[in-house]
Amino acid sequence: MIRPEVREIEDWLRQVRRDFHRHPELRFQETRTAEKVAEHLRNVGLEVRTGVGTTGVVGLFRGGTPGKSFAIRADMDALPIQEETGATYASCKAGVMHACGHDAHMAMALGTARALATSRNLREQISGQVKFIFQPGEEGGHGAREMISDGVLENPKVDLLVAVHVAPLLPFGKVGIYLREACASADSFDIRITGKGAHAAYPHLSRDPILGGAHLITSIQSLVSRNTDPGQGLVVSVTKVNAGTATNVIPDEILIAGTIRALSEQVRELAFTRLRELVHGVCQAHGLTGQVTFGEGYPIMRNHEPVSRFIAEVAKEMLGEDQVLVRQPKFGSEDLAYFLERCPGAGYELGCSNEAKGITHMLHTSRFDMDEDVMPLGVELYLRLIEHYFQ
Repeated sequence: MIRPEVREIEDWLRQVRRDFHRHPELRFQETRTAEKVAEHLRNVGLEVRTGVGTTGVVGLFRGGTPGKSFAIRADMDALPIQEETGATYASCKAGVMHACGHDAHMAMALGTARALATSRNLREQISGQVKFIFQPGEEGGHGAREMISDGVLENPKVDLLVAVHVAPLLPFGKVGIYLREACASADSFDIRITGKGAHAAYPHLSRDPILGGAHLITSIQSLVSRNTDPGQGLVVSVTKVNAGTATNVIPDEILIAGTIRALSEQVRELAFTRLRELVHGVCQAHGLTGQVTFGEGYPIMRNHEPVSRFIAEVAKEMLGEDQVLVRQPKFGSEDLAYFLERCPGAGYELGCSNEAKGITHMLHTSRFDMDEDVMPLGVELYLRLIEHYFQ
């Protein structure tokens, strides 16, 4: 199932992943990470471009003859989380951790580049190029958009792009496929409601923003329950409320913030419109003034179905039909969406949990870890996708 060229680099994959894990860097600060990525790519003879979209790196493998371009994207940045795994390779940087598997994504992409570059047979099979895109700023930095603005999808033009994401919700070695919609859009909102403060003993002299804000928070739940078709995906969550400084003072204002996640543009725009209307209506009813602003959001991540089915067929051939699962869209966001708006491609998942080894913690938590034995599977699947694409 796994070819000798991949078996030979299993220990190397662990070493590479653990090096990245020990030295995590936050979005657009991935200077050491980028240097290491570029070093690995140059060591196997790839053409390398650095500083793409700030700290991004691109490696280009040229096959035996000119032709189409296949791209692999791996994200590089870590999260502002204090690691609590107790692993021997735990983060050396206080308050920063690879808690989303980006260290493994880089290792698998580099392993694929190494296997391609050192195998004469593979090189001769490829009538075109394989572009390796190492992206900064995935965690809230819109790094994919920055790389696109810097021309990452051109020279040579990318004809198809894929990306794997390790997934602790899937058992070890299973592959999760999203046929079309994979991840929701993600938009933040901030609401400022202003009234008139007063002594808490004389509430009739106030226009209480907390009372109005409480009504608004409750009303916001109607955006999902009473404004959208239950079959359509929408999540609206209030996640932050800030008001007042003392128990005997009704404040002048309340600040409310949260997130909107949607799986269609129509529902996304409906949520924006109805939230504005709710803020206006509730404030008018309570004699208050309100303002809502929306933060810069992520688009819906839509896989290209033919590419998703291509990945599924190759994965079934490699792992067996029972190891490949068609997944329902999820409400996390992923800026791979920017790439998929501009070229055919798909993102997919690779199960990395292992209950027998006690590896069960979720992404974005202080105790997240992964079964590293899955990385050779990830490299092998990348290689098979490349081989089938260039057949």
